[in-house]
Amino acid sequence: MWRTRHLPAVVFLWLIIAGCSGAQAPVSDIQLDGVAPEVAAAVRTAQTAVVEDARSAAKWLTLGMVCEANGLFADAGRGYEHATSLDDRNPRAWYRLAIARARGGRSEDALATLDRAIALDGSYAPAHWRRGLWLLDSAKDDDARAAFEKATTTDPSNPGGWVGLARVALHKREDAKAVEVLERYLAQHPGDRYALRLLGTAYQRLGRPDEADYALAVGSAGEPVWPDPWSDQLAEFRVGFAQALKSATAQVLNGQFDAAVPALEKLQRERPEDVSLMHQLGLTYVAVGRASDGVALLEQALNRDPDNLESHLRLASAYINMNDYTRALSHAERAVALSPELGRAHVAVGMALWRGGRALEALSAFERAVRYDPVALEPHLWMGSILLEAGRAGEAMSRFSYAAGRNPTLADAFIGIGLVHVQRREWDDADAALQRAERLGPDNPRIAPARARLEAARGGQP
Repeated sequence: MWRTRHLPAVVFLWLIIAGCSGAQAPVSDIQLDGVAPEVAAAVRTAQTAVVEDARSAAKWLTLGMVCEANGLFADAGRGYEHATSLDDRNPRAWYRLAIARARGGRSEDALATLDRAIALDGSYAPAHWRRGLWLLDSAKDDDARAAFEKATTTDPSNPGGWVGLARVALHKREDAKAVEVLERYLAQHPGDRYALRLLGTAYQRLGRPDEADYALAVGSAGEPVWPDPWSDQLAEFRVGFAQALKSATAQVLNGQFDAAVPALEKLQRERPEDVSLMHQLGLTYVAVGRASDGVALLEQALNRDPDNLESHLRLASAYINMNDYTRALSHAERAVALSPELGRAHVAVGMALWRGGRALEALSAFERAVRYDPVALEPHLWMGSILLEAGRAGEAMSRFSYAAGRNPTLADAFIGIGLVHVQRREWDDADAALQRAERLGPDNPRIAPARARLEAARGGQP
């Protein structure tokens, strides 16, 4: 068996030993000239493992993933082919091979390969929505719709199927259907700019210009970013600080905090002085329930730069999460002092005051927040809630209605509108608003209490 000392420094041979597919196959090179040193080192390490056990499908799969993760796509495809030839029962290997073939322009082969992965494991929703996207690109709308529907039933929480259904509806000019799907989806995923972009297109076609303008403005730069854990595994094989940080940040933005922690910890060990990395890891610790670790790291970042705005804002958020509103307010107010016209600094002050029982003071902070950040809608919802509790129903209604008008997918805005109607004893209007909220966000935990409040206030009246 060959050992690494027999191999050139830059080029390592792909090996297929006799018996893998019935006969000895020719070899081909992975060209590492001009590749970043850390990438070349990672590839060589994976190659060494293959040479030492060339019958291991897992090691060929790893070699393919190292290549794909670092931009060596053709070599990745060859690695996946070897992995599937050694073990044709691994759906993940077929899935990666399908993506490699699609990237290489082999559309029909990619679909057939993806079907093989689905046959082995039909419970993986991203395989279905990816299949739908490829079918949609081939103008096979009905087949694409079936694939997206399968994705939604396989995993209703994965956005790919829902947004895919909306894309099919838009392609077939079923604009009202697209709005229905997207509004329901956005109620659960309000920050998805790509979905807002699609929604704006649907609104525009339906002659709803005000709603279209808002959705298109917010979603103009949106691109689809949907959870795909099997592809997320590539992150552990990416080398180079910037690339690894990008991958970990994407996981954080997708709410995959548990998966992001190990990657961020590894990067933090590599660059222990990086303040921005301390910020990212600190808040991620808080998100996964490690609040004390998160605050300790954020305080360490602040000690290095006492006037760092982001350190104060992140500490304010962490302390709010820990119900320590005095410390949260201290950091939020320092952030305002450092940047008086930053809307989110005033939001931090408002949240600390509100959670700390100082609602009317919080109202003023939220008013300043929207003055400096007119696009932000959440402060209007919070102000509406404060005003409603203070018995100022008319002012509350104006806040909730403004938010609903700017973004008609906000279930919380319609919950607020419904509660204003409850306070005014306008039962039918309250019921209609809450029904709209239920359609937009059936899993919203604030709907049931609002509905109970309506029924209790109505007291059995029609």
